[in-house]
Amino acid sequence: MNTLYTRQEDQQFIMARLGRLGFLGIAVVFHLVYILSIFDVYFRSPIVSGMRAYRVEGTKAPAKRLVLYVGDGLRADKAFQSFPDPSPNVANDPSAQEPRPLTPFLRSKVLEEGTFGVSHTRVPTESRPGHVALIAGLYEDVSAVATGWKLNPVNFDSVFNRSSHTWSWGSPDILPMFSTGAVPGRVTDATYGAEFEDFSKDATELDFWVFDRVKQLFKNAETDPELNRQLRQEKIVFFLHLLGLDTTGHGYRPYSREYLHNIKIVDEGVQEITKIIDEFYGDDDTAYVFTADHGMSDWGSHGDGHPDNTRTPLIAWGAGIEKPKTVAKGFAPGHEDQFSHDWHLDHVQRHDVAQADIATLMAYLVGLEFPVNSVGELPLEYMSAGDDEKARAMLVNAKQILEMYHVKEDNKRATTFRFKPHWRFASADQTVESRLAHIEATIQQGRYQDAIEASDELMKLGLEGLRYLQTYDWLFLRALVTAGYVGWIAFAFTTAVDSYMLGGKIEAARTVTSVIAFSSILVALCSFLFVQSSPLTYYAYAFFPVMFWEEVFVRRQALIEGKNRVFANFTNQDCVKFAFNVLMYTGILEVMVQSYYHREIYTIVYAAMVGWPLFYGTSFVKTNGLLCATWALGCASMSIFTLLPANKVEDANLIFLGGLLILTLGVLYIAFEKSLIASAAPSGSGLSAPKADGLSRSILGVQVGLVALAMIVTRSSVTSLQAKQGLPLGTQLVGWATLDRVRQGDENVCDAGKDFVIRTCDQLHRPYQAPAAVTLKETSLSASPRGHDSMDRDPFANAVLPGPSQVPPARVRRCSTRNDPNASRDLKYWHEYVHSLPILLQIAFALAMALWLLPVTLCWAAWYLLWQLPKKAIRRRSRMERGHPPSPQHRVEADASGHQANLISPKSATSLETLHHSQRRASSRRSSGHHQTVAVPLSAYYAANRANDSLYSGSTRPSRRPSFSTDVVHDLDHYLHRLVVVFLAFGPLFIILTISYEGLFYFAIAITLLSWVRLEHRIYRYFSSATSTDSTKPSRELSSPLTPAMSAATDREAALKSGDYRALTLSDARICLFFLYLLQSAFFSTGNIASVSSFSLDAVYRLLPIFDPFSQGALLLLKMLAPFALVSANLGILTKRLKLQGGSLFAVVMGISDYLTLRFFWEVRDEGSWLDIGESISMFVIASTLCVFVAALEALSEVFVKGVEFRDDGVPTAEGSGTAAAAASNGSLNGSTKGKKTAKKG
Repeated sequence: MNTLYTRQEDQQFIMARLGRLGFLGIAVVFHLVYILSIFDVYFRSPIVSGMRAYRVEGTKAPAKRLVLYVGDGLRADKAFQSFPDPSPNVANDPSAQEPRPLTPFLRSKVLEEGTFGVSHTRVPTESRPGHVALIAGLYEDVSAVATGWKLNPVNFDSVFNRSSHTWSWGSPDILPMFSTGAVPGRVTDATYGAEFEDFSKDATELDFWVFDRVKQLFKNAETDPELNRQLRQEKIVFFLHLLGLDTTGHGYRPYSREYLHNIKIVDEGVQEITKIIDEFYGDDDTAYVFTADHGMSDWGSHGDGHPDNTRTPLIAWGAGIEKPKTVAKGFAPGHEDQFSHDWHLDHVQRHDVAQADIATLMAYLVGLEFPVNSVGELPLEYMSAGDDEKARAMLVNAKQILEMYHVKEDNKRATTFRFKPHWRFASADQTVESRLAHIEATIQQGRYQDAIEASDELMKLGLEGLRYLQTYDWLFLRALVTAGYVGWIAFAFTTAVDSYMLGGKIEAARTVTSVIAFSSILVALCSFLFVQSSPLTYYAYAFFPVMFWEEVFVRRQALIEGKNRVFANFTNQDCVKFAFNVLMYTGILEVMVQSYYHREIYTIVYAAMVGWPLFYGTSFVKTNGLLCATWALGCASMSIFTLLPANKVEDANLIFLGGLLILTLGVLYIAFEKSLIASAAPSGSGLSAPKADGLSRSILGVQVGLVALAMIVTRSSVTSLQAKQGLPLGTQLVGWATLDRVRQGDENVCDAGKDFVIRTCDQLHRPYQAPAAVTLKETSLSASPRGHDSMDRDPFANAVLPGPSQVPPARVRRCSTRNDPNASRDLKYWHEYVHSLPILLQIAFALAMALWLLPVTLCWAAWYLLWQLPKKAIRRRSRMERGHPPSPQHRVEADASGHQANLISPKSATSLETLHHSQRRASSRRSSGHHQTVAVPLSAYYAANRANDSLYSGSTRPSRRPSFSTDVVHDLDHYLHRLVVVFLAFGPLFIILTISYEGLFYFAIAITLLSWVRLEHRIYRYFSSATSTDSTKPSRELSSPLTPAMSAATDREAALKSGDYRALTLSDARICLFFLYLLQSAFFSTGNIASVSSFSLDAVYRLLPIFDPFSQGALLLLKMLAPFALVSANLGILTKRLKLQGGSLFAVVMGISDYLTLRFFWEVRDEGSWLDIGESISMFVIASTLCVFVAALEALSEVFVKGVEFRDDGVPTAEGSGTAAAAASNGSLNGSTKGKKTAKKG
């Protein structure tokens, strides 16, 4: 079986290369498109237009105005529980340690004046969908979160839009959503600058800003008649968005003193504003609602369906609100779930609602039309009205919901073949009109309770009908998506068999009939979708299955040939073993699925993997004892991380320990690099002392220095943030310069640096001036908070020094609200800041150098590895082909095998035969007109030495070497050097963005991956040598229950003899499963399986303390993906070490990994508990994106392993060795074909 390349085969290889890139491109596009499928199937937008608006008529509105307080990120339990006084000024007071309610004012409303309960939100628990549910009464589809935090992607109706006028104060991320789409001039919003959402500062200033602006509004109304007139209108709304709790929770966690203190600040502010409003109007016609958009998990994040994120407080009091209902003994209704057992409110009835119900309640209280897209149901328990008014309000609520059903039904009927209405409204006596008429008649008869019950039932039927229309296309879409995923799996395996097992030698059997058949299917699907006015994504869902199955069908002959090759020499016993392995591998995939639900499964699997080498026999373990011990240690270390809590707390000591391990590994490699490379080469191989490249050692030194620098900078940042001093000046400088560069587009960084120097010198030489923006004359509602107007104009100014426009927020508040004439304390603060400049500038310089040198070093290394080294290799190969003797500075690469030069034994008949064969090839070259030099027989002699050297192992190698052996080892070519470069390249990033034990995990997974690569190679050589010893005997690998090498031994031996890429075998499926498991472990060992939100944002604040969801999310994503680079580099190394063609293992992995994706697609839920819904979405998205990452990692691994070589052939193999074992020995796997092609021509 001859597999040597010819020039024509080189062209075919180029075409295969293009096909491989095309395969990766299809994989990425397919998975990205199909990720959207869950949003089209499960979470379609509920917004439709053309509905009539309804409101309660015939009665006076209970209230003339409404005040809505939203404590962003406030958990329900923290709002009602008792804690010691968290105020900073009473930390040493013993009486402050006694638990007390943090919200005494709100608690008094619960006990005396209003009604309370828990508002249950839906996923995603983010600020945008939470406020949309609160104010518009609809639950946006999950994909709306990705459309942006700044503005709403659709113009939906809201309570604000229905009001006569709305005043709102708060965050620039929330308020514009409702003012932009509303009637022009109806909503007035006042927002602070986005730069004030600084997680490193005191976030209570955000709430103080809101309270101060509300006070200023009513104060201005005393002297402004027009404003006073507007404020005294009916049907007006005041909206106070209090972001401090969310910002504090992200920065310090919801159980921290800072978060609890912020709750106290909010309660005091609400009390003060409520008093001002009541005194201004004096008519008791104001309704108040206090709630939150979402909660906060213990690790300071939100977004998923955890109960801590979905349960928020709801307190309503004032006009139109029912008084509290209490019981004398026992528990009042509503406390059955024991969630509120420690609130000490068990005697007060608790009324829980869905979050969208609040919008309906607010519209009723002020007498507004219900928002047309609202799905909220009136919570009657909160209404202080008679039964007749409640009955009429419930009927209007039912009409509004049924109006949506009518419009949606008409739209669906117009675009659907043979439309079937909801069965509950199908019969003539059960239509919507007949049901509404029955309820109206019941009200006229005075049977109000019956009317309320009938309206409630009709509303539920309307929501059920909306659900029916929402899921009308589920069966068709889910079948289409399933066909796509199954087709992709079949397509991936077909590609693997055709390209990497059969070498692409079988042509596709595409005929006119097959083209017509599949084209007809595609045209029929597209026509069906066109008639139904389906979105464009539906066409993509239909196109991919047809394309995949057409490709599988026309390449069916390759599958048949692959099956024949795999099962050619199967016995009955082999068939049983094969079936066992199929079941076992399927079980492993199912274990991966279950590990998403139970994180501890990773620990169990790693513990089981410790004994994996034992399956190959005790002789194998004894021969490779040190390697097996390293593997066991790595697996034992990795098993620990999934037992640790996912909700980590920042620990500077663990961060430093992880960085120290990374630093130590880099230092040790630099110190022992020569000995490591020399020891990896076989004894007696003829290699001279290792020669390390000066540039490569410089790169390693810079990388190690960056690791140390990252440790110092991170320690400084952690200390400063924990002390609430903000970020060090160096971190601020680099961070603000980066943000300023992004904002200004193409502005040069040097200009920003020059501006910093000029501004700094200006600040240092001018006398201190009182801030002009902190006087009481400021009345603008749109001004920046606390007199920081200049920050809106120049964000970079914040990064310098607190000059005239940059007094810290706490100082400004003292000047503005208390009118403190004594400015000496501010001046003292200024001098302290200036005196700390030397240390801060050192940190600034260190971080600037770190962030500048890191990309420069990586680019430098990439240029050298991808450009200079290939050029050197080409020159050396060209020199050898021309017959020039090798220079002392370069390795000997005489032929394509790439093995190291060794002395042959004169008594070896095989070596003599090889020598004569090489001489005959050289003679043939001379007769063919090749260039003749003295080095030609010398080159052949080298080739004979290498081929014969592979016949020896260990101590049997001759020690005598010819005098002309001047081979030198270059570290850049060695795979260990390449892996260390990759490991250190991501080390600083992982240190800066870690908060706890992630650095330890990074070190542990690096050791585990390296042990895995070396162990797989030893196993491969162990069984390859056994096969070459006796090709008539079944391979040891066949007899192992974990490694079924089902390919013919003769085919493998022939491929090994040729030194060419070998074909895929069934035993390689184990490697793919190992890679997939390690990939999942790299993602989940430091986070919660059910939620990406468990990956804390704390570390991101060291670079971006200002709220910027996309930039902060990108940094968090970069941190999560850093271990993927290690995994991909190691698999790329392993692919070459096993003589497999690049991309072969990745193709198989991308096929089997979609088993997980398909499983999670069918388990996505849009009903049930919010936790279940959030988990199902997270699992599907994570599994899908991991498949995309695999495709990207395949290309990345190609960069990492380009030009890499292996020289650890000296490891012992199984007893006996032959030509196959020799071919399996390491050497240059790149650049070997030319030598073979030349030999073939000779």
